[in-house]
Amino acid sequence: MDEHEQSIKIHYNGSGDKIKQHQMKVSLVTSSMSGLETIYLEAFKEANRIYSSHISTEALLSGGFRDGSLWWLIKLFTKESESQQSFETSSIYGAICAALNKTIELLKNMDLSTTEIVIKQGKQGYSIDIDGDRVELNELECAILTNPKIRAAISDISTPLTEEGIDSLTINQGAKEHPLITVTKEDKEKLVIRRNHKHVVDEGKIFGFFYVENLSYNPKAKWKLIDRDNPARSLTALIVDPVFLKRVSDNQEKFSKDDLLEVDGVWYKEKTKLTGKTITNYTITKVIQHIPVEDKQWKLM
Repeated sequence: MDEHEQSIKIHYNGSGDKIKQHQMKVSLVTSSMSGLETIYLEAFKEANRIYSSHISTEALLSGGFRDGSLWWLIKLFTKESESQQSFETSSIYGAICAALNKTIELLKNMDLSTTEIVIKQGKQGYSIDIDGDRVELNELECAILTNPKIRAAISDISTPLTEEGIDSLTINQGAKEHPLITVTKEDKEKLVIRRNHKHVVDEGKIFGFFYVENLSYNPKAKWKLIDRDNPARSLTALIVDPVFLKRVSDNQEKFSKDDLLEVDGVWYKEKTKLTGKTITNYTITKVIQHIPVEDKQWKLM
């Protein structure tokens, strides 16, 4: 049995009267403690899947204070009874520490207007766009960033910084080789905000002629279309062509089942989690022409 103990210290510091007296709202303290435990237990679950390890984890808590601060210590006990792990248990913990640090840095650098995290999967791995710059991710970093429990827990440990007088958060992940995680009051909004994510595994374009199977006059609803050249292929697509939607809303377009649309658009395949099922999304960006079913003079290119 391979056993390890890691000590993770979270430390809030500030100039406020309450924090100087080592005081913080009970709800913030309990939420932060729970959040810190969730971050590491979930990170080990992701690492177990990626590295084919079987590490069990248990977290125990102790706490204290220094001048102008409040802190608590989580002792993380890990056990590995299997032999097929690709890393030593301590190396897996090191990979988790580095991945968590990178995840928090990415979230800190995202613009506040970014409400959806878009991760793209390619032949070379994973990447994310941060203010026009492409940042490469390894598999563990991608798994942690797309884990909703971890992102919610990061929000929980950052929430105390919204209180007056609490100015910084530091997470010491143990040994010197593990990166120190720091969050300042200026970072708080970008970490507290709850973002959705989209993990794109493939993308491309759609074009051609499609029969209308089901339609909607609601601009936010999707249409079911059947490929004219391959009737076995159907797709459910969102139409975003503003000119076409305006004609529809002004009752300038009337539709029947089996009307024909010539369209251009895009598609992408996504997963809600790295380990989840793949879903294909279709968006029609331009409706080139609409041919009613009763029109007998079809001129199809």
